[in-house]
Amino acid sequence: MIEEYKDYCVLKACNLSAKQISEINSLSKKGIFIQASQDNLDATVVVINKSESEVDFQETLNKVKGIADGAIYADYDTSLEECVVKQATAKNLKVAVAESLTGGMVCASIVNISGASNVLYEGFVTYASSSKVRRLHVKSTTIDSFGAVSSETCQEMVQGLLANKEIQIGVATTGCAGPNKDEAGVDVGTVFVGVGSQDKIDVQQYKLDGNREAIRKSTTNIALFMLLNFVKNY
Repeated sequence: MIEEYKDYCVLKACNLSAKQISEINSLSKKGIFIQASQDNLDATVVVINKSESEVDFQETLNKVKGIADGAIYADYDTSLEECVVKQATAKNLKVAVAESLTGGMVCASIVNISGASNVLYEGFVTYASSSKVRRLHVKSTTIDSFGAVSSETCQEMVQGLLANKEIQIGVATTGCAGPNKDEAGVDVGTVFVGVGSQDKIDVQQYKLDGNREAIRKSTTNIALFMLLNFVKNY
């Protein structure tokens, strides 16, 4: 139990690279124990001071934070969905979600947290291209020109959510989870996640590894991480 130590810190981060995980773990030394691990891009970093040196502990902790720059979302043991519900509730923000490859996993993650009703307004699983057109008003010409798995389609999915003025933030996911390329020839693990408001929409592309389940779970965590950062800066 880490609680038995006087000085320890648990950091939560998202989407650390294998190199970052390795660099963080390499900081372990006599008196300072570090363990960084990642499950579907949701990382937990434990730093324990087994020595008497507070200065050495803080210096090492600062090095860890420097390596994980921009990826850390909490300095205590929590989850992405817990942070999303907490932060969005504090700012009185309503969120809507449109999911393709994640098939409802983003919404389900949020609903797992008590107080989700303060945040989540609605969710759509628009798996088929025609559903994206009918339910979210994605232009059929956009899908024809760029494909269902594209930055352009993801952006229009977010825009479709934001047509409802009762919400402040829209989140969308689209991608190819495998095990084979999709009918348009999109590579497995190609994913687009979009988060936006009436003022701006941010769409990011990712190339994810793993099997179908891992890609879907990793996409869910990326969507929650992007949503959390968007809420923090709202």
